[in-house]
Formats: sequence, structure tokens, C-alpha cells
Amino acid sequence: MPIKGVSEVVRLPRLGKIKLGVKKENEGISFPSPTDYFVCPDEVRKVFGDKPKELRVMFPTEEPTQWASQYLRCYSASRGLICRGDGETAVARVDIRTGAIATHEAAETELRDITCNPTKCAYHESDRCRRVMNLQFLLPDCPGFGVYQLNTTSFYSIVNVNSSLELIRGTCGRLAMIPLLLKLVEQEVQLDANRKKIVRVLSLTAPYSLTEIQKYARIPPGQVLLLPAPDSEVPDDLFPDEVLEGSHESKKKVSSRELLNLWERVKSKVWRFDVRDAQIADFFRRNHKIDVRLSDFDLLEPPSQITAEALEHFLKTLERLADQT
Repeated sequence: MPIKGVSEVVRLPRLGKIKLGVKKENEGISFPSPTDYFVCPDEVRKVFGDKPKELRVMFPTEEPTQWASQYLRCYSASRGLICRGDGETAVARVDIRTGAIATHEAAETELRDITCNPTKCAYHESDRCRRVMNLQFLLPDCPGFGVYQLNTTSFYSIVNVNSSLELIRGTCGRLAMIPLLLKLVEQEVQLDANRKKIVRVLSLTAPYSLTEIQKYARIPPGQVLLLPAPDSEVPDDLFPDEVLEGSHESKKKVSSRELLNLWERVKSKVWRFDVRDAQIADFFRRNHKIDVRLSDFDLLEPPSQITAEALEHFLKTLERLADQT
């Protein structure tokens, strides 16, 4: 006899991850760089090619909350996911002793419900916390039975996918097991009143006509499947390593406001471009004969040995890197 709550559950395994970028290196500094194609595991490349810009996908259930999880997520290099919120409330791993979000030094931690306010969150301001969609789907043309996961922090990609899902449900009456195309396309976005930019975003569409897709909708989707929860690992193509261990104490006044502003600009670039400890040490030792390490950029003020001239030189190097990406 079947066991209620157990025998009817079918849990799909996660077969792999598909990424939207790779890590590159320039002037000894490594940084995540977006690609114009999906970065796929070997078995997927064998079907769709080395640099596919579209994938034939299906979603396994009728519940987008199972396979299109969307939250503000904050990660730590040592603990993985440490906070997940919706803009109003969040569940965070906190240090029991201090009540603050746990760092690698916290001895005892627990999960707590906290207020989530991105406009006042130091983690969100420094890019450690970002909106993330964990999209999970079947690849029916690839071997194996399970789902692949793709993560995106793009506002436009999340809106595109959500909008398409509403249209598909309205057209077909359901979402499960409908053959769809997931594409990576160029889209013009408005940065501000005077600037536009071309970015690559996700697009979800149907590879068939409206009449054909409605025929698929009349085929029963079969048994409802239970997907694995999105993992707590850091999306390494979206979050540079050094960003994850940044300091977020409140800024305090110093004697030289100009030097402090320069320091904050450099720190932001260090976190954003995934600058490593050895790269920082080599740059300052070779160019300015001083000892500077990654841990120095956790400080609120620049150490005494770092001059404004050295900071400006380092900032220009990082900005040249930004212009090339």
C-alpha cells in the first residue's frame, strides 16, 4: 500500500548549472565577465554547440515558485547564502552573540526573521546582496532526467521571464511540459535621462505557432514533480569572491574627506572586479614599494602607508579594466 505524503512524491535531481558569464584576467586582476552565449556543461554543449544562444526547455510543474525562485540574496564566501529577503522581510543567519549577520568569525549562529529594506542595507549598497532569480528547467533534448539551474541578477531578464510565463499560461492554460525556447538576446535599456545601453538578457518564447503550441497544451503533463530547492552556493559568475567578505560598518568622519572618498571608490572597484590578495600586493609592491593586502580594504580609512597618489594610480588601473569589459 502507498504511504501518504511519501509514495506520491517524485523528486527531480539537479543535473548541472548553466551560466551567463566566465572569469577573465586583465593586468593580473580576475573578474567575472558576461558572455553572449550560455556557458553549459559538456553534455549540453554536445547537443546545442559550444556557444549556444538559445536552449529548448520545459518547466516540470505548474508552480513557478518551485523553479523560478526570486529573492534578494546575500552570500558569504565562508557560509554561502546568509540572507534571503523580499524587500520587506528576510530570513538571515545571524551571530547569536552580536545579533548581526554572521561572518566567518561567528562561533554560534541561527536563522532569524529580520526586516529587509534594500535602501538602508549596507550589504545591498556594496553589491553583496542582489536580486537573484534561480531558474530551473528540463532540457528534453539532453540525456538524463533532471533539471538544470541558471541564475540571473538582471532586472530585465527577470521581468522578461515573468512576463512570458503569464502570456504562456494565458495562452495554454498551463506551464508544465510546454516546449519553449530560452534565449540570450540583446536589449536596449535606459540607464538615465541621457544614456542608453545594449545589454544581454534572457528571453522566453515558443518555437511553434500559436495553433501548434495550443495542441501541446492539450496533452496531459503527467505526474507533478517535486524539484530540489535552489542551492545555497554562491553564483560565481555573478558575485566576485572579494565582495563576499567586505566590511559594512557605518562610515565615520575623517580629517580628509577627499582621501576618504577616493578610498571608498577604490574599495568598490576592488570588490566589484574580484581583485585578489596576491594581485593587490604585487601592484603596490612593484609600483609604490609599499605593503598592501586585500584585508586592508576592509578598513574604513586607508592605512597610513597608502598615499593618495598610490590610490589614484590603482584606481586608474581598475577603471581601464572596466572600460575593456
